[in-house]
Amino acid sequence: MCTLSFMPVPGGFHLLMNRDEQRTRPVGLPPDLHSCGHHQALYPSEPTGGTWIGINERGLTLALINWYSKPQLAGIPASSRGTIIPELLSTDSAHDAENLLKNLPLNRFNPFRLIMVSTEEQSVHEFLSDSLVLLKNSHSWTRKHWFSSGFNEPETMRRRAEICSNSFPSIPNDPRGSLRALHQSHEPEKGPYSICMHRADAHTVSFTEIILQNGKASLTYHHAPPCKPVPPTTLTIRLIPKIHGSQPAP
Repeated sequence: MCTLSFMPVPGGFHLLMNRDEQRTRPVGLPPDLHSCGHHQALYPSEPTGGTWIGINERGLTLALINWYSKPQLAGIPASSRGTIIPELLSTDSAHDAENLLKNLPLNRFNPFRLIMVSTEEQSVHEFLSDSLVLLKNSHSWTRKHWFSSGFNEPETMRRRAEICSNSFPSIPNDPRGSLRALHQSHEPEKGPYSICMHRADAHTVSFTEIILQNGKASLTYHHAPPCKPVPPTTLTIRLIPKIHGSQPAP
């Protein structure tokens, strides 16, 4: 249950995510600098160590949302979807991450959609797994939104897409502020279809914003619904540029 928004800007992009969860789910941990293979990466985490969004020092950025419209695995899945992003953030590029993703045992994970953003390649790819096959959709380098919900997912997607279309931009000459306002939105009313989601059994539990621009990335984390003002946690990381034309060591 989530809403994810992507917006390109000169020299990079903004990625914003509302994470919606059951009220009984353990609270997520604030972001930290993690070692993923030979790379450093920023991401918030589950108490068990997985994550739903992150970026590494090569600028590879990933976000995962559940795919409730597909049949879920019977019983308890063998693997948590939260382990996927830290593993992929160990790679150098979107190409390498895609190859690694293709070799994961999909039948051990409940259905998911993974969004992969790379400024080096100026690419936005969406990978869809129904626990059987992996499909890839490539999107243009333009504003885009994704949604998931355990409550009538097709209708939730339709309504939230309508809200995004009608409400953006809401702050003239401030597209980033407009996106933040969108993620705080209770349109058409505070409830299961609003982007800042509130239900009796579930609600938006956190808001994460990744800003990548001009060789630096920051990750800001709000440990509450975005409609509730709380002191955020912000971490930054310097990106390691790709060395073009380098030759492998002998």
